[in-house]
Formats: sequence, structure tokens, C-alpha cells
Amino acid sequence: MSITWVIVANARSASLYENEGPSKGLTLLKQMAPEKDGSTEEFSVGAMDRSDWHGPDELRRSHAKGFAHYLASELRRARNEKHYARAVLVAPPTFMGLINAELDTPTARTVSSRVEKDYTRHSPQQLCDQLSNCFCP
Repeated sequence: MSITWVIVANARSASLYENEGPSKGLTLLKQMAPEKDGSTEEFSVGAMDRSDWHGPDELRRSHAKGFAHYLASELRRARNEKHYARAVLVAPPTFMGLINAELDTPTARTVSSRVEKDYTRHSPQQLCDQLSNCFCP
């Protein structure tokens, strides 16, 4: 049986789902968020434009990059432990770029689909409807 992991993320949160095959649905494994550093500032990067990454917003980009690094590390660790065979990444374009930059080559090869949308507020059923073509080998 081929297990597919689905990470649905933006710079503020991520959900990790598992799919065990076509028509099997998604099982929520874990919800993740960036570590709080004591700052009270909201770090919403999901819809950030590249021009927003300079000046005072550089801190937001730094936090987003750190969260992308964390997600890539989680995927790498799980790949090494053979928890999944394939991965699907779902994130807004800007955050997807940050995640892609953090993936090592062997882990990047496990990514079978990339969807550049912010689906973090979708239910598992809505995700299945939107991503059903990503679960077929």
C-alpha cells in the first residue's frame, strides 16, 4: 500500500494528512504552527508579495522561512523513517517557494504534486474533492 502525505500550509499554520490510496480519504495526523518567540506581532505571509519582504516585513519573512524549514525537516525525517512514499504540498505560491527552497533533493523527489493555493481553512472532505487527482499513483 502506498501512503501519501499531504501538507496543507501557509506561513501561520500547517496540517499534515495521510492518504492510504484512492477513495480512502484523508486522516489528520498533526497540526503545526510556527514557534512563538514572545513577539505579539501577527505573521501573515500567505498572500505576501515579494515587495513586502524588504524593510520592516523582513522579520515576517524570516519567521515564514523558519516555518518552511521546519516543515521540510519534518518531511525529511518522515521520509528517512519510511512513513510515506509520496507527498503532496499545498500552499500559497510565496510560501510554496519557501518550502521548495528548504527541501533536500531526495525529499523533493517524493513530492508528486504541488498545489499553489491556500486551502488551510478547508475541511478534509473539501480537500479530498480539490485534491483527488493527486492521490492516484
